Amino acid sequence: MLTSSNITPRLGAELDAAIQLKDLSEPEVAELILLCAERGVVVARNQSLSPQEQSEFAHRLGEPLTFPNNPAHTPEELIVIQAGPNSKHAAGEGWHSDVSSEAKPPGLSMLRMEQVPDHGGDTLFADMYQAFESLSKPIQEFLETLTARHEPRGHYLYLSGVKAFDELETTDHPVVRIHPLTGKKVLYVNDGFVSKINGVSQPESRALLKMLYDHIAYTVKMHCRIAWAPNTVVFWDNRCVQHYAAFDYFPERRKGYRVTIRGEQPIACH
Repeated sequence: MLTSSNITPRLGAELDAAIQLKDLSEPEVAELILLCAERGVVVARNQSLSPQEQSEFAHRLGEPLTFPNNPAHTPEELIVIQAGPNSKHAAGEGWHSDVSSEAKPPGLSMLRMEQVPDHGGDTLFADMYQAFESLSKPIQEFLETLTARHEPRGHYLYLSGVKAFDELETTDHPVVRIHPLTGKKVLYVNDGFVSKINGVSQPESRALLKMLYDHIAYTVKMHCRIAWAPNTVVFWDNRCVQHYAAFDYFPERRKGYRVTIRGEQPIACH
């Protein structure tokens, strides 16, 4: 059985320091997946994992998305996340859920940090269970009837030049979805991929999205913040959290490897 401590009362958990991911049994991997669904974010410190071992562990979580343009000796399941003195931006700036434009958008993501700056470089997470629960009942009921257009403008295959925008999926998803493991309602719009709310006018869509994005960004009580160290691994469930990678460490370096696990078609409330 996995032992962990909570990061905040509602969001995040950190595994016991003695736990090594590559030693987990299959029941413990299933327990980890459920813990991610319930707590949104799970941190594992001091992990002895090579890129190949991280790739192998990812297959125990589900079906990884692949990145066909990787450097030599980097498994195709891993996306290299890095920024340094020549970077104007860093991957993950801005609140988002990973590649939500996919018809079956990701469930879990797993990021292992190899090199971290001396200062800064944290990742912030926001709880989309709380984001929905804390809205008024009339707004909740209205949002449950809506869908949103998710476009691949933030897709890693588009940003890296591997595929053109039109080669990637644009998908409509419910604004409020049901998490398949917990059965709870989740707010499911993010500024990285959503272009509009369907069925309303453009000004109405912009106003609704601004209200929801401000709610996500500024309701600090539903956030947690993870400070990285070398060989820290963080899992998050894209179905119930959004994240924001703080690029506050220029010109220092930060490098890690991310795996993203394919999820399922989002389940609407109605």
